Amino acid sequence: MIHATKGLLGILNNTPVTITSNAITKWSLEDASVIQTVDYTFKEDLNHYDVRQKDERIFITDLQNADLYCIENDLTIHKRVFDDRYEDRKVPKAYLFKSLNSEEVIIETRDGNGYYLFNLKSFKLASYSSILVLKNKMLSFSRIYRNLAYNNTLYITNDSEMILCHHHNYETKSEMGIYLSAEEKMIILFEAPESIDRVNFYNNTIDKYNTGVYSNVKGCLVGDRIILCYQHILYVLDNDGNIIKTRPAAENSRYWGLEKLNDHQVLLSELDPNDSDKMLVFDYDIN
Repeated sequence: MIHATKGLLGILNNTPVTITSNAITKWSLEDASVIQTVDYTFKEDLNHYDVRQKDERIFITDLQNADLYCIENDLTIHKRVFDDRYEDRKVPKAYLFKSLNSEEVIIETRDGNGYYLFNLKSFKLASYSSILVLKNKMLSFSRIYRNLAYNNTLYITNDSEMILCHHHNYETKSEMGIYLSAEEKMIILFEAPESIDRVNFYNNTIDKYNTGVYSNVKGCLVGDRIILCYQHILYVLDNDGNIIKTRPAAENSRYWGLEKLNDHQVLLSELDPNDSDKMLVFDYDIN
Protein backbone atom coordinates (compact mmCIF):
# COMPACT_ATOMS: atom_id res chain seq x y z
CA MET A 1 0.00 0.00 0.00
CA ILE A 2 1.32 3.41 -1.02
CA HIS A 3 1.12 6.33 1.39
CA ALA A 4 1.22 9.55 -0.62
CA THR A 5 0.30 13.22 -0.49
CA LYS A 6 -3.32 13.77 -1.51
CA GLY A 7 -3.73 14.41 -5.23
CA LEU A 8 -4.90 12.95 -8.52
CA LEU A 9 -4.48 9.31 -9.44
CA GLY A 10 -3.25 7.93 -12.76
CA ILE A 11 -1.70 4.82 -14.32
CA LEU A 12 1.18 4.41 -16.77
CA ASN A 13 1.89 0.87 -18.00
CA ASN A 14 0.11 -0.65 -14.96
CA THR A 15 2.19 1.56 -12.68
CA PRO A 16 0.52 3.96 -10.21
CA VAL A 17 1.12 7.68 -10.66
CA THR A 18 0.15 10.36 -8.16
CA ILE A 19 -0.19 13.98 -9.21
CA THR A 20 -0.03 16.76 -6.65
CA SER A 21 0.05 20.53 -7.06
CA ASN A 22 3.84 20.52 -7.29
CA ALA A 23 5.02 17.02 -8.26
CA ILE A 24 4.26 13.93 -10.35
CA THR A 25 5.42 10.61 -8.87
CA LYS A 26 5.54 7.06 -10.22
CA TRP A 27 5.34 4.28 -7.63
CA SER A 28 6.00 0.58 -7.25
CA LEU A 29 2.96 -1.29 -5.96
CA GLU A 30 5.13 -4.18 -4.79
CA ASP A 31 7.05 -2.31 -2.11
CA ALA A 32 5.46 1.17 -2.15
CA SER A 33 8.77 2.71 -3.21
CA VAL A 34 9.16 5.76 -5.44
CA ILE A 35 10.30 4.84 -8.94
CA GLN A 36 10.56 8.38 -10.24
CA THR A 37 9.37 11.84 -9.39
CA VAL A 38 9.46 15.16 -11.24
CA ASP A 39 8.69 18.64 -9.95
CA TYR A 40 5.87 20.40 -11.75
CA THR A 41 3.54 23.15 -10.58
CA PHE A 42 -0.17 23.05 -11.38
CA LYS A 43 -1.56 26.50 -10.71
CA GLU A 44 -5.24 25.61 -10.46
CA ASP A 45 -7.03 23.59 -7.80
CA LEU A 46 -6.50 19.91 -8.65
CA ASN A 47 -10.12 19.20 -7.72
CA HIS A 48 -11.03 20.71 -11.09
CA TYR A 49 -8.82 18.48 -13.23
CA ASP A 50 -9.91 15.49 -15.31
CA VAL A 51 -7.54 12.53 -15.84
CA ARG A 52 -7.65 10.08 -18.79
CA GLN A 53 -5.33 7.29 -19.91
CA LYS A 54 -4.69 6.76 -23.64
CA ASP A 55 -1.97 4.92 -25.55
CA GLU A 56 0.24 4.56 -22.46
CA ARG A 57 0.01 8.27 -21.71
CA ILE A 58 -1.90 10.30 -19.16
CA PHE A 59 -3.94 13.24 -20.42
CA ILE A 60 -5.00 15.84 -17.87
CA THR A 61 -7.59 18.51 -18.60
CA ASP A 62 -7.85 21.69 -16.57
CA LEU A 63 -11.62 22.17 -16.53
CA GLN A 64 -11.28 25.79 -15.44
CA ASN A 65 -9.21 27.17 -18.32
CA ALA A 66 -9.15 24.34 -20.92
CA ASP A 67 -5.40 23.65 -20.73
CA LEU A 68 -4.35 20.14 -21.75
CA TYR A 69 -1.40 18.26 -20.24
CA CYS A 70 0.14 15.06 -21.61
CA ILE A 71 2.38 12.92 -19.38
CA GLU A 72 4.57 10.30 -21.06
CA ASN A 73 5.83 7.10 -19.50
CA ASP A 74 9.13 8.72 -18.48
CA LEU A 75 7.07 11.51 -16.81
CA THR A 76 7.95 14.05 -19.46
CA ILE A 77 5.19 16.67 -19.35
CA HIS A 78 3.77 18.54 -22.32
CA LYS A 79 1.34 21.41 -21.84
CA ARG A 80 -0.78 22.66 -24.70
CA VAL A 81 -3.21 25.56 -24.82
CA PHE A 82 -5.98 25.44 -27.37
CA ASP A 83 -6.69 28.12 -29.96
CA ASP A 84 -6.31 31.62 -28.48
CA ARG A 85 -9.74 32.54 -29.79
CA TYR A 86 -11.17 30.29 -27.09
CA GLU A 87 -8.73 31.02 -24.31
CA ASP A 88 -11.50 32.32 -22.05
CA ARG A 89 -13.86 29.44 -22.62
CA LYS A 90 -14.79 26.97 -19.94
CA VAL A 91 -14.86 23.28 -20.85
CA PRO A 92 -18.36 21.87 -20.26
CA LYS A 93 -17.29 18.28 -20.87
CA ALA A 94 -14.00 16.38 -20.81
CA TYR A 95 -12.14 15.95 -24.08
CA LEU A 96 -12.63 12.86 -26.24
CA PHE A 97 -9.77 11.22 -28.14
CA LYS A 98 -9.69 9.17 -31.34
CA SER A 99 -6.51 7.90 -33.02
CA LEU A 100 -6.14 8.97 -36.64
CA ASN A 101 -2.97 6.89 -37.02
CA SER A 102 -0.08 5.74 -34.82
CA GLU A 103 1.26 9.29 -34.45
CA GLU A 104 -1.80 11.54 -34.49
CA VAL A 105 -4.89 11.86 -32.33
CA ILE A 106 -8.10 13.74 -33.07
CA ILE A 107 -9.42 15.64 -30.05
CA GLU A 108 -13.09 16.57 -29.73
CA THR A 109 -13.29 19.54 -27.38
CA ARG A 110 -16.94 18.79 -26.52
CA ASP A 111 -17.69 22.49 -26.04
CA GLY A 112 -18.80 23.35 -29.55
CA ASN A 113 -15.39 24.67 -30.59
CA GLY A 114 -14.56 21.79 -32.90
CA TYR A 115 -11.69 19.37 -33.38
CA TYR A 116 -7.93 19.49 -32.97
CA LEU A 117 -5.11 17.33 -34.29
CA PHE A 118 -2.54 16.37 -31.67
CA ASN A 119 0.80 14.98 -32.90
CA LEU A 120 2.23 12.50 -30.37
CA LYS A 121 5.81 12.94 -31.61
CA SER A 122 6.10 16.70 -31.93
CA PHE A 123 3.28 17.37 -29.43
CA LYS A 124 2.04 20.15 -31.67
CA LEU A 125 -1.63 21.03 -31.56
CA ALA A 126 -3.52 22.34 -34.59
CA SER A 127 -7.13 22.98 -35.53
CA TYR A 128 -8.77 20.19 -37.50
CA SER A 129 -11.71 20.51 -39.85
CA SER A 130 -14.93 18.61 -39.18
CA ILE A 131 -14.91 17.86 -42.92
CA LEU A 132 -11.65 15.93 -42.43
CA VAL A 133 -13.22 14.02 -39.56
CA LEU A 134 -15.95 12.85 -41.92
CA LYS A 135 -13.45 12.22 -44.72
CA ASN A 136 -11.50 9.91 -42.43
CA LYS A 137 -14.69 7.95 -41.72
CA MET A 138 -15.05 9.07 -38.12
CA LEU A 139 -18.77 9.71 -38.33
CA SER A 140 -19.56 7.73 -35.17
CA PHE A 141 -16.90 9.69 -33.28
CA SER A 142 -18.28 13.01 -34.50
CA ARG A 143 -21.74 12.16 -33.19
CA ILE A 144 -20.72 11.33 -29.63
CA TYR A 145 -21.15 14.89 -28.39
CA ARG A 146 -24.68 15.16 -29.77
CA ASN A 147 -25.73 11.71 -28.55
CA LEU A 148 -24.42 12.24 -25.02
CA ALA A 149 -26.01 15.61 -24.38
CA TYR A 150 -27.55 14.44 -21.07
CA ASN A 151 -24.58 12.47 -19.85
CA ASN A 152 -21.49 13.06 -17.75
CA THR A 153 -18.64 10.84 -18.89
CA LEU A 154 -17.09 8.83 -16.06
CA TYR A 155 -14.81 6.53 -18.04
CA ILE A 156 -13.71 6.32 -21.67
CA THR A 157 -11.97 3.32 -23.19
CA ASN A 158 -8.69 3.94 -24.93
CA ASP A 159 -10.06 5.17 -28.26
CA SER A 160 -13.54 6.29 -27.20
CA GLU A 161 -15.14 3.04 -28.35
CA MET A 162 -17.10 2.67 -25.11
CA ILE A 163 -18.05 5.38 -22.65
CA LEU A 164 -19.38 4.87 -19.13
CA CYS A 165 -21.87 7.64 -18.39
CA HIS A 166 -23.93 9.12 -15.62
CA HIS A 167 -27.16 9.62 -17.56
CA HIS A 168 -29.45 12.42 -16.43
CA ASN A 169 -32.33 14.43 -17.84
CA TYR A 170 -35.53 15.93 -16.50
CA GLU A 171 -37.05 12.53 -15.81
CA THR A 172 -34.13 10.57 -14.39
CA LYS A 173 -31.10 11.68 -12.42
CA SER A 174 -29.22 8.58 -11.30
CA GLU A 175 -28.99 6.20 -14.24
CA MET A 176 -25.77 4.61 -15.46
CA GLY A 177 -25.18 3.82 -19.10
CA ILE A 178 -22.59 2.43 -21.48
CA TYR A 179 -22.45 4.13 -24.87
CA LEU A 180 -21.05 2.17 -27.80
CA SER A 181 -19.59 4.50 -30.42
CA ALA A 182 -19.75 1.99 -33.29
CA GLU A 183 -23.50 1.60 -32.87
CA GLU A 184 -24.03 5.24 -31.85
CA LYS A 185 -26.32 4.32 -28.99
CA MET A 186 -26.53 3.47 -25.32
CA ILE A 187 -26.30 -0.32 -25.12
CA ILE A 188 -26.72 -0.57 -21.35
CA LEU A 189 -28.83 1.58 -19.05
CA PHE A 190 -29.79 0.90 -15.43
CA GLU A 191 -30.55 2.68 -12.18
CA ALA A 192 -27.45 3.33 -10.07
CA PRO A 193 -27.33 1.56 -6.67
CA GLU A 194 -27.41 4.95 -4.95
CA SER A 195 -28.44 8.43 -6.00
CA ILE A 196 -25.93 10.51 -7.97
CA ASP A 197 -25.70 14.28 -7.66
CA ARG A 198 -24.18 16.58 -10.25
CA VAL A 199 -21.54 18.03 -7.97
CA ASN A 200 -17.76 17.76 -7.74
CA PHE A 201 -16.71 14.34 -6.42
CA TYR A 202 -13.90 15.85 -4.36
CA ASN A 203 -15.56 18.75 -2.57
CA ASN A 204 -19.33 18.35 -3.16
CA THR A 205 -19.62 21.78 -4.76
CA ILE A 206 -20.96 23.05 -8.06
CA ASP A 207 -18.52 25.09 -10.12
CA LYS A 208 -20.30 28.04 -11.73
CA TYR A 209 -18.62 27.34 -15.08
CA ASN A 210 -18.73 23.55 -15.11
CA THR A 211 -22.06 22.54 -13.61
CA GLY A 212 -22.58 19.87 -16.26
CA VAL A 213 -19.18 18.22 -15.83
CA TYR A 214 -19.36 16.92 -12.32
CA SER A 215 -20.94 13.80 -10.85
CA ASN A 216 -20.24 12.74 -7.28
CA VAL A 217 -19.24 9.23 -8.35
CA LYS A 218 -16.25 7.79 -10.18
CA GLY A 219 -16.35 4.75 -12.41
CA CYS A 220 -14.56 2.44 -14.81
CA LEU A 221 -15.09 -0.66 -16.95
CA VAL A 222 -13.11 -3.79 -16.09
CA GLY A 223 -13.83 -6.84 -18.23
CA ASP A 224 -17.57 -7.43 -18.07
CA ARG A 225 -17.89 -5.50 -14.82
CA ILE A 226 -18.90 -1.92 -14.08
CA ILE A 227 -17.15 -0.30 -11.14
CA LEU A 228 -18.82 2.62 -9.36
CA CYS A 229 -17.03 4.42 -6.57
CA TYR A 230 -18.99 6.73 -4.29
CA GLN A 231 -17.21 8.64 -1.55
CA HIS A 232 -18.17 6.04 1.06
CA ILE A 233 -18.46 2.76 -0.89
CA LEU A 234 -17.29 0.97 -4.03
CA TYR A 235 -19.70 -1.19 -6.04
CA VAL A 236 -18.84 -3.97 -8.50
CA LEU A 237 -21.83 -4.44 -10.83
CA ASP A 238 -22.77 -6.62 -13.76
CA ASN A 239 -24.18 -5.18 -17.00
CA ASP A 240 -27.71 -5.29 -15.61
CA GLY A 241 -26.73 -3.21 -12.61
CA ASN A 242 -26.85 -6.11 -10.17
CA ILE A 243 -24.46 -5.75 -7.24
CA ILE A 244 -21.78 -8.43 -7.22
CA LYS A 245 -19.43 -7.04 -4.62
CA THR A 246 -18.98 -3.99 -2.39
CA ARG A 247 -16.12 -2.43 -0.45
CA PRO A 248 -16.98 0.28 2.10
CA ALA A 249 -14.42 3.00 2.80
CA ALA A 250 -12.75 2.91 6.19
CA GLU A 251 -14.34 4.66 9.13
CA ASN A 252 -13.50 8.39 9.24
CA SER A 253 -12.23 8.15 5.69
CA ARG A 254 -13.51 8.37 2.10
CA TYR A 255 -12.49 7.29 -1.36
CA TRP A 256 -10.54 9.83 -3.37
CA GLY A 257 -9.64 8.20 -6.71
CA LEU A 258 -10.35 5.22 -8.96
CA GLU A 259 -8.64 3.90 -12.12
CA LYS A 260 -8.60 0.62 -14.01
CA LEU A 261 -5.33 -1.18 -13.29
CA ASN A 262 -5.68 -4.37 -15.38
CA ASP A 263 -8.31 -6.89 -16.49
CA HIS A 264 -9.27 -7.87 -12.95
CA GLN A 265 -8.08 -5.09 -10.66
CA VAL A 266 -8.70 -1.42 -10.02
CA LEU A 267 -6.42 1.11 -8.37
CA LEU A 268 -8.04 2.93 -5.47
CA SER A 269 -7.02 5.87 -3.36
CA GLU A 270 -8.56 6.45 0.06
CA LEU A 271 -7.87 9.29 2.44
CA ASP A 272 -5.77 8.44 5.46
CA PRO A 273 -8.18 8.43 8.44
CA ASN A 274 -5.41 9.96 10.58
CA ASP A 275 -4.21 12.60 8.11
CA SER A 276 -6.61 14.06 5.55
CA ASP A 277 -3.71 15.54 3.57
CA LYS A 278 -2.50 12.03 2.75
CA MET A 279 -4.03 9.18 0.79
CA LEU A 280 -3.54 5.43 0.71
CA VAL A 281 -3.20 3.93 -2.79
CA PHE A 282 -3.76 0.20 -3.31
CA ASP A 283 -4.97 -2.39 -5.81
CA TYR A 284 -8.32 -4.14 -5.38
CA ASP A 285 -9.40 -7.36 -7.06
CA ILE A 286 -12.96 -7.10 -8.39
CA ASN A 287 -13.48 -10.90 -8.63
